[in-house]
Amino acid sequence: MDMWYKMAGNHNSGRKKDPMSEYSRMGKKTLYIRQTKNLKGEWTDDPLFQWFKRIHGSLWQKQLRTWMRMDVERIKQKNYWQCGCPNQGVQGNYIPNRMPKCPTCGSWKNELAKLRYE
Repeated sequence: MDMWYKMAGNHNSGRKKDPMSEYSRMGKKTLYIRQTKNLKGEWTDDPLFQWFKRIHGSLWQKQLRTWMRMDVERIKQKNYWQCGCPNQGVQGNYIPNRMPKCPTCGSWKNELAKLRYE
């Protein structure tokens, strides 16, 4: 094959597939950042967001996702308890602390709740 038939560019330069993320993908979500006008009349991002991006660089989205995960785990530990039901839906088998008994399977939060409400 002559050289002029080949397309220009490196054909191996695309984003490589990660075997760990083969069955997951990133969905686009909109994050609204407050903007203000500067003295030149141009719209600029909130200074806190500019500092956040300056500190974390290109990993600012990864940092935001990590904080979201940590916040959800903290709230789950503080406000919910886990019953023996199969994990289904968004909330899964997590029951709010205000409910001492699981409405699906009938299991109790702990022995004290069982003695108190039975």
